[in-house]
Amino acid sequence: DIMKRLALSKLIKWKDNPRRKPLVVWGARQVGKTYLIKEMFAKEFYKDNYIYIDLAVETSIREYCDNEIEPKKIMSFISSVKNVPITNSTLLIFDEVQECLSVITAMKYFCQDYREQPVIITGSMVRTKLNRINQKRGVKTKRDSFLFPVGKINQITIYPLNFEEFLINYNEQLYNQIIEAYNNKKPLDNGVHEYAIDVLYKYLLIGGMPEVVDTFLEEENFYESREVLKDLYDNY
Repeated sequence: DIMKRLALSKLIKWKDNPRRKPLVVWGARQVGKTYLIKEMFAKEFYKDNYIYIDLAVETSIREYCDNEIEPKKIMSFISSVKNVPITNSTLLIFDEVQECLSVITAMKYFCQDYREQPVIITGSMVRTKLNRINQKRGVKTKRDSFLFPVGKINQITIYPLNFEEFLINYNEQLYNQIIEAYNNKKPLDNGVHEYAIDVLYKYLLIGGMPEVVDTFLEEENFYESREVLKDLYDNY
């Protein structure tokens, strides 16, 4: 089953906004950015009309974008490499953008000249990498620094699952009961309340990293979930 994320509503709102700009999705590693954008959003709302580019592994596109920021040329090159047409309704997804920071600069020109084109870029530790680049250059003036496309992008930040999201995926009926009680300003039945507290304790033990939650939802095995969490922690 596809894991439900509340941030999906933000992507839908962006899609439906007639004044939308290229979207930057921020977030740490392993919080579910790619899964949200590609599996939940693109496949559902753009069907077969989206192109996913992983800049960490698609070398030819990365090298081209390193030296080109004109949207028309970038789209023409991607269309050739992927062997698919690109229309103004084709969603372009640039993932792992920290591997090719020129793509961020190109968003200024997508916004100015190709406003209708839906474009999403995402990556991890992008701001950190920009700071390091500027420090290495010994930046003294604005002209020497990396020019971020201020005012030319929309932005959202993705975090690990909060308790609300955990509850929706773990027991949606319980979630609905809690929301109904809250909206009606009525206390939960004592038994339901105690069970809800028990679920909260499970969340506090498991945390909100999507892969860990997914492992827990499959078998409700704390040991296996903690092993996944330990691997993520060690890899950081």
